Amino acid sequence: MSDLAGKAVVITGAGGGLGAAYAKLIAALGAAVVVNDIDANAARATVAEITAAGGRAIAEPGDVSEWALAETLVKSCTSAFGTLTGFVNNAGIFRPALLDEVTESDLKRMIEVNLVGAAAGAQAAVRQLRAIGRGGSVVNVASGSQAGDIALGGYGATKAAVASLTYSWAMELRGSGIRMNAVSPLAETAMAAQNAHLMALQAQHRDVHYAALPPAEVNAPVIAFLLSDAAANINGQLVRIAGRQLSYVTHPMIAAPVLEDEWTFDKVAAAFADTLDSHQQKLGLAFADRKS
Repeated sequence: MSDLAGKAVVITGAGGGLGAAYAKLIAALGAAVVVNDIDANAARATVAEITAAGGRAIAEPGDVSEWALAETLVKSCTSAFGTLTGFVNNAGIFRPALLDEVTESDLKRMIEVNLVGAAAGAQAAVRQLRAIGRGGSVVNVASGSQAGDIALGGYGATKAAVASLTYSWAMELRGSGIRMNAVSPLAETAMAAQNAHLMALQAQHRDVHYAALPPAEVNAPVIAFLLSDAAANINGQLVRIAGRQLSYVTHPMIAAPVLEDEWTFDKVAAAFADTLDSHQQKLGLAFADRKS
């Protein structure tokens, strides 16, 4: 039996790039897939590849920033395949800009697609999974940019918000059999290629460097695993896949040292001068100070 046999999954933004890679592997592993994309022709092309390979898939085009679409995607899945077992909030847009160049329209659009779209998908999926009563999995797509990156303040903020939703809603889902996780993928996509000049600038300010970006397909096994029963005990985690590296990304946490006193201005100033100045957190994505 295939690893995802009997599963039925919705994947947003699956007309190309990472989403298409997820959809094709998940279908190859036995799941039925609803392929969403704002580009109807792209969604149909992914479906055609899946069905030509012997898989099951249908296209359901639409803009994830429209809240009602998520319910439509869930209903299409249950209507076509008899159930829903997973939902992947992959759809996203990328509008890089330095602080002085950020526009209101670009920032709002990224919030609408990357954050609101993911929230709508998660809500619709969880409501249906609860109604079915057999558990299930929601996978959100975050980004290493949530830790901060040059020209990616707005984009990174939306992905940090997606991670925060994942942590909060996973807490609410504990004990329900429904789990919610996020993935931070890394891939050579058309979106990345179009912004090669920015990536070169970003590399100058990173502690984490990449010799080359891997193909989108490298990331797909992690998504497939999180949708499978083998991941039944994984909940509320942000999983990083970067080529050959697989790890968790730490949740925001209180950093040591924690100083205690009755804080006056002078005591605060002394605390920073004596201790906290030398314990500032690293900017951008960085490895935790621990052995692998």
